[in-house]
Amino acid sequence: MSKKATAKVMPQEILDLVRKTFNDSEFINRSRGTGKWSFIPMLQKALHKFLERHKEKHPTLLLQYPQGPTEDLLRRAFNLKSPPGATKSLRDFLCLYATGNQYDWNGVILHGFREKYLPLLDTDKPETATMPAPPANLDSFANKVADLLLQKLSGKEMEIMKKQLLDEPQDREESLDVGGDLSIPSFNNPDKPEFPPRPFFNPQFPASRTFSITVPGFTNVWLKDESTNPTGTHKARMAWEVVIKAKRYNIKEISLISSGSAAVAIQHFFNLFRVNTILKVLVDHRLKPEINTSLRNMGCVVYETDLAQKPLTSTEIKALTDNTTGIDITYREILDRYNDNYYDWLSYEILNENPQHCFIPFGTGDLFVNVLIIAEREFNNRIYKHDPRFRGDINTISQCNFYGATTRNANSRLDKLFSYHLPSLKDYYDYIHSLIANHRIGRNSAILELEEEFIEEALVLATDQGIACEPSGIAGLALLLQNRQDLTPDAKILIVNTGKTNYELGTSGRNR
Repeated sequence: MSKKATAKVMPQEILDLVRKTFNDSEFINRSRGTGKWSFIPMLQKALHKFLERHKEKHPTLLLQYPQGPTEDLLRRAFNLKSPPGATKSLRDFLCLYATGNQYDWNGVILHGFREKYLPLLDTDKPETATMPAPPANLDSFANKVADLLLQKLSGKEMEIMKKQLLDEPQDREESLDVGGDLSIPSFNNPDKPEFPPRPFFNPQFPASRTFSITVPGFTNVWLKDESTNPTGTHKARMAWEVVIKAKRYNIKEISLISSGSAAVAIQHFFNLFRVNTILKVLVDHRLKPEINTSLRNMGCVVYETDLAQKPLTSTEIKALTDNTTGIDITYREILDRYNDNYYDWLSYEILNENPQHCFIPFGTGDLFVNVLIIAEREFNNRIYKHDPRFRGDINTISQCNFYGATTRNANSRLDKLFSYHLPSLKDYYDYIHSLIANHRIGRNSAILELEEEFIEEALVLATDQGIACEPSGIAGLALLLQNRQDLTPDAKILIVNTGKTNYELGTSGRNR
């Protein structure tokens, strides 16, 4: 009888301990800074030498890893390859190395991360008993989000939530007149799409093109190109939803943490549709000056802070942006109680392509998780009635591997994908785990860290084929290149290009 798998995704803080020890070792100067997998080959040698020094203390580890862990195992441990995670023995090995043979996995958690990662302790019970049960379906995931949300809602935000619950049309195909130039032809009728919005644009479904691209080594790669949206990125879709809610609920002020793309999109639509809501944008004080200036020129009220210091609550974000009469939408559930509304139409456009592998940039995780929520919903709807926007094959989608491309490097070129704090990340990991366990998505689905060396290769491929993008937008292609040896050449692969932010909009259409 085979043993149960004991792989777990290691928290970044513990991986950082390993990297710190490695960076202080003799092997750091031998690392290939721009070579494949960067530090991984030398880390393997460092671990092998460590085990040789302490082989009498760890005979079991020596038996399992006589030459040190393989590069493949280490790449998975550092979330560079799917499926990510490390077995119990490898976690113990890495922790012993990181602490100079002082603590194994449980010891590191108990002495350094007791409050944060106590549920990750290994026990003598099966692995599934060491962690809280992940949400089994969309309802439980939504309930969990709702519980967390209610703990931080202000009175104004509670009022908006109640209006959503009472006012949302029960017939999803029903139109909605918001007032002024704003109207929604339907909520889910593909023959009456809402985006890009009239009267300034011509709504279509799908709203952006998907076309074949050339990637060496593969024969069936497709690109979902969001660069043609107003403001140049997929954030325009989210901005349209914000405009609708701001107008509908007469919101005076909205606060938002942004690295640029979301703020540009929202303010541009505020200007176009003459929405009087004031957008108060909280940015990191290290944000590029030209982006800061562009936001101000468009009409955003910009505030600066050090976002690296600590995670901020909605209350703290509002305080830092002098917002006393409005709401914060950094945690978007306030304006999207189902956590699917910002990108529901885009999610259907992606799923309708029936990919076997789908690569999506992962910053806040909104788009990536939205696609998974819709995929689960349509899996459940197969017994009853699919949403009219769904034209895919649910059997194919339930086996599709969804990969989120992200970075933990503050100096990365993927500036739109880096965040100092992602409070919902563990919930996202749990949700992906539950979908895999329940056969809603492919078993290799994961959020993976992208190595910098593959970004330039992706940009060159995109530029040569006339694709408008920035490093963050084309991160999905870079992740494909990073993991190319794990995929079959003829598999249908879909890359989502989230586009390139247009900072040249300036004061066009500005109403104040």
